[in-house]
Amino acid sequence: MARITLSDGQSRFLFWLIVVIFGVAIALLSWNIYLKFQLKNVKVEIVEIKPVEIKIPEEIEASISLTPPPTPLLVEFEEFDYEKLRDEMANFVSEDQVVSSFVVKKEDALRIIRRSGLPYLISPVSTDTYSVVLLGEFEDFSQIAQRSLYGVFVITTLSESLSKELAYDLRVAGYPSYVYAFQKLDKKYYSVVVGAFPTLRLAEEYFEKLNWEDIMKRVKVNRPGYAGRLISP
Repeated sequence: MARITLSDGQSRFLFWLIVVIFGVAIALLSWNIYLKFQLKNVKVEIVEIKPVEIKIPEEIEASISLTPPPTPLLVEFEEFDYEKLRDEMANFVSEDQVVSSFVVKKEDALRIIRRSGLPYLISPVSTDTYSVVLLGEFEDFSQIAQRSLYGVFVITTLSESLSKELAYDLRVAGYPSYVYAFQKLDKKYYSVVVGAFPTLRLAEEYFEKLNWEDIMKRVKVNRPGYAGRLISP
């Protein structure tokens, strides 16, 4: 079997290679031992970090409130109610008042009253027809307004308070009554009037329908009144 021989140079190279490898191994082993020794001396502390608290001022908290959703819009449809409209009508009319008079069906009567927004007088003409007299100027598409006012005079006095009291009593009893004020011969008169119409004919027809026995008892007069003119254009 042939022997492998090394030259002097090769032998020295191999020797130093072994020395280097051995030295590296010793160094690595020493470093490993050193690290283990250092780790034993390391004190590990676990620090708990609390979450950051954001304080909201009370004023801001109060303002951050949930607004409830708006309720749906409620649309109310008003039905014609003569008694209600009669009780809510005007109590006083003067001779210099400008009026707008209409004779219409009850649906149009309610529409004209609400659309105008003016004080008014209302009186029945027939079962479903009414006279509406607005105290003020107003035009409606259904017909041309008349500028006159007629009614049934019940009693005329010089006392405004007495006339208002009598008119109130008749209104409570179901009559469309009010006070009409006018001046004559330097004196101021106050008449208790029932009904409001644009023509004398309608006022006379209403006069015939009234219960004069009941009216005379309430007002304490001895005879019926009369249909007449209050305001003319």
